[in-house]
Amino acid sequence: MHLSTSLLATLAFARIALACESDTPALFSCEASKGRKFIELCASSPMAADGSLQYRFGSLDENGSEQAVEFEYPANRSGSLRHFYGATYTHQGTYTQSVRFATPTFSYSVFTQARGDRDLGAGVEIRNLATGKTTVISCSERPRFYIFELKGFLACDAETPVGNRCIK
Repeated sequence: MHLSTSLLATLAFARIALACESDTPALFSCEASKGRKFIELCASSPMAADGSLQYRFGSLDENGSEQAVEFEYPANRSGSLRHFYGATYTHQGTYTQSVRFATPTFSYSVFTQARGDRDLGAGVEIRNLATGKTTVISCSERPRFYIFELKGFLACDAETPVGNRCIK
Protein backbone atom coordinates (compact mmCIF):
# COMPACT_ATOMS: atom_id res chain seq x y z
CA MET A 1 0.00 0.00 0.00
CA HIS A 2 1.48 3.37 -1.01
CA LEU A 3 0.62 6.85 0.12
CA SER A 4 -1.14 8.44 -2.82
CA THR A 5 0.40 11.38 -4.66
CA SER A 6 -2.48 13.63 -3.56
CA LEU A 7 -2.02 12.51 0.05
CA LEU A 8 1.69 13.29 -0.11
CA ALA A 9 0.93 16.72 -1.59
CA THR A 10 -1.62 17.39 1.15
CA LEU A 11 0.88 16.36 3.81
CA ALA A 12 3.58 18.52 2.27
CA PHE A 13 1.48 21.68 2.24
CA ALA A 14 -0.56 21.25 5.41
CA ARG A 15 0.42 23.38 8.38
CA ILE A 16 1.60 20.62 10.67
CA ALA A 17 4.40 20.15 13.14
CA LEU A 18 7.65 19.09 11.55
CA ALA A 19 8.86 16.38 13.89
CA CYS A 20 8.49 13.58 11.34
CA GLU A 21 11.55 12.98 9.23
CA SER A 22 11.28 13.51 5.47
CA ASP A 23 11.00 9.76 4.76
CA THR A 24 8.24 9.29 7.36
CA PRO A 25 5.20 11.49 6.63
CA ALA A 26 2.71 12.18 9.41
CA LEU A 27 -0.34 9.93 9.32
CA PHE A 28 -1.69 11.84 12.32
CA SER A 29 -0.64 15.32 13.28
CA CYS A 30 -2.06 18.13 15.36
CA GLU A 31 -1.13 21.00 17.56
CA ALA A 32 -2.15 20.55 21.18
CA SER A 33 -2.17 22.68 24.34
CA LYS A 34 -3.19 25.80 22.39
CA GLY A 35 -0.36 25.44 19.87
CA ARG A 36 2.41 24.85 22.38
CA LYS A 37 2.69 21.07 21.79
CA PHE A 38 2.40 18.62 18.91
CA ILE A 39 1.21 15.02 18.60
CA GLU A 40 2.26 12.93 15.60
CA LEU A 41 2.32 9.42 14.20
CA CYS A 42 5.09 9.18 11.60
CA ALA A 43 5.03 6.28 9.12
CA SER A 44 7.41 4.99 6.51
CA SER A 45 6.46 5.68 2.92
CA PRO A 46 5.49 3.61 1.16
CA MET A 47 4.01 1.53 3.97
CA ALA A 48 5.04 -2.11 3.82
CA ALA A 49 5.12 -5.11 6.15
CA ASP A 50 8.68 -4.14 7.12
CA GLY A 51 7.72 -0.46 7.43
CA SER A 52 7.84 1.70 10.50
CA LEU A 53 5.57 3.74 12.72
CA GLN A 54 6.66 6.13 15.41
CA TYR A 55 4.78 8.31 17.93
CA ARG A 56 6.23 11.73 18.65
CA PHE A 57 5.15 14.33 21.19
CA GLY A 58 6.88 17.61 21.83
CA SER A 59 6.89 21.36 22.06
CA LEU A 60 6.49 23.99 19.37
CA ASP A 61 8.11 27.41 19.20
CA GLU A 62 6.14 30.64 18.78
CA ASN A 63 6.10 30.13 14.97
CA GLY A 64 4.54 26.66 15.24
CA SER A 65 7.76 24.83 14.34
CA GLU A 66 9.23 21.93 16.25
CA GLN A 67 11.22 23.08 19.22
CA ALA A 68 11.86 19.77 20.95
CA VAL A 69 10.74 16.15 20.74
CA GLU A 70 9.91 15.32 24.36
CA PHE A 71 8.80 11.71 23.86
CA GLU A 72 9.38 9.37 20.94
CA TYR A 73 8.18 5.76 20.77
CA PRO A 74 9.76 3.46 19.90
CA ALA A 75 13.25 4.92 19.88
CA ASN A 76 14.28 2.58 17.05
CA ARG A 77 11.99 2.56 14.00
CA SER A 78 13.18 -0.87 12.82
CA GLY A 79 10.42 -3.43 13.40
CA SER A 80 8.26 -0.81 15.09
CA LEU A 81 4.91 -1.85 13.56
CA ARG A 82 4.70 -4.77 15.99
CA HIS A 83 4.47 -2.30 18.91
CA PHE A 84 1.20 -0.71 17.71
CA TYR A 85 -2.47 -1.73 17.58
CA GLY A 86 -5.06 -0.10 15.34
CA ALA A 87 -8.85 0.04 15.44
CA THR A 88 -11.90 1.69 13.95
CA TYR A 89 -15.23 1.12 15.70
CA THR A 90 -18.54 2.62 16.76
CA HIS A 91 -19.60 2.59 20.41
CA GLN A 92 -22.75 4.29 21.73
CA GLY A 93 -23.07 6.26 18.49
CA THR A 94 -19.48 7.54 18.54
CA TYR A 95 -17.14 6.53 15.71
CA THR A 96 -13.53 6.20 16.85
CA GLN A 97 -10.26 5.74 14.99
CA SER A 98 -7.32 4.85 17.22
CA VAL A 99 -3.73 3.67 17.27
CA ARG A 100 -2.51 2.36 20.62
CA PHE A 101 0.84 1.36 22.09
CA ALA A 102 2.13 0.69 25.58
CA THR A 103 5.32 1.20 27.52
CA PRO A 104 5.96 -0.67 30.79
CA THR A 105 4.19 2.09 32.75
CA PHE A 106 1.69 3.79 30.39
CA SER A 107 -0.73 3.00 27.55
CA TYR A 108 -1.12 5.64 24.82
CA SER A 109 -4.01 5.88 22.38
CA VAL A 110 -3.92 8.43 19.55
CA PHE A 111 -7.54 8.96 18.48
CA THR A 112 -10.22 10.88 16.64
CA GLN A 113 -13.91 10.68 17.52
CA ALA A 114 -17.03 11.77 15.66
CA ARG A 115 -20.78 11.40 15.86
CA GLY A 116 -22.29 11.72 12.40
CA ASP A 117 -20.75 14.80 10.79
CA ARG A 118 -19.80 16.34 14.14
CA ASP A 119 -16.22 16.04 15.38
CA LEU A 120 -16.11 15.19 19.06
CA GLY A 121 -12.39 15.49 19.57
CA ALA A 122 -8.96 14.12 18.91
CA GLY A 123 -5.67 13.78 20.70
CA VAL A 124 -3.85 11.25 22.81
CA GLU A 125 -5.22 9.42 25.84
CA ILE A 126 -2.55 8.36 28.32
CA ARG A 127 -3.39 5.75 30.95
CA ASN A 128 -1.14 4.97 33.91
CA LEU A 129 -1.05 1.16 34.00
CA ALA A 130 -0.41 1.02 37.76
CA THR A 131 -3.16 3.40 38.91
CA GLY A 132 -5.58 3.36 35.96
CA LYS A 133 -5.61 7.19 35.97
CA THR A 134 -6.24 8.58 32.48
CA THR A 135 -5.14 11.92 31.04
CA VAL A 136 -6.22 13.26 27.65
CA ILE A 137 -4.16 15.78 25.71
CA SER A 138 -6.59 17.22 23.19
CA CYS A 139 -5.75 18.61 19.79
CA SER A 140 -6.18 22.38 19.50
CA GLU A 141 -7.13 21.92 15.86
CA ARG A 142 -8.85 19.31 13.76
CA PRO A 143 -6.20 16.76 12.76
CA ARG A 144 -5.99 14.72 9.63
CA PHE A 145 -5.75 11.04 10.43
CA TYR A 146 -4.75 8.74 7.59
CA ILE A 147 -5.37 5.59 9.65
CA PHE A 148 -6.42 3.54 6.61
CA GLU A 149 -2.82 3.68 5.35
CA LEU A 150 -2.12 1.31 8.29
CA LYS A 151 -4.88 -1.21 7.43
CA GLY A 152 -3.39 -4.69 7.28
CA PHE A 153 -0.13 -3.55 8.87
CA LEU A 154 -1.13 -3.14 12.53
CA ALA A 155 -2.45 -5.79 14.88
CA CYS A 156 -6.08 -5.45 15.97
CA ASP A 157 -6.66 -3.73 19.31
CA ALA A 158 -8.23 -5.94 21.98
CA GLU A 159 -8.48 -3.04 24.46
CA THR A 160 -11.32 -1.04 22.86
CA PRO A 161 -14.64 -0.53 24.73
CA VAL A 162 -16.25 -2.98 22.24
CA GLY A 163 -13.57 -5.67 22.44
CA ASN A 164 -11.13 -6.71 19.75
CA ARG A 165 -11.35 -4.38 16.73
CA CYS A 166 -9.21 -3.84 13.65
CA ILE A 167 -8.80 -1.02 11.17
CA LYS A 168 -11.66 -1.61 8.71
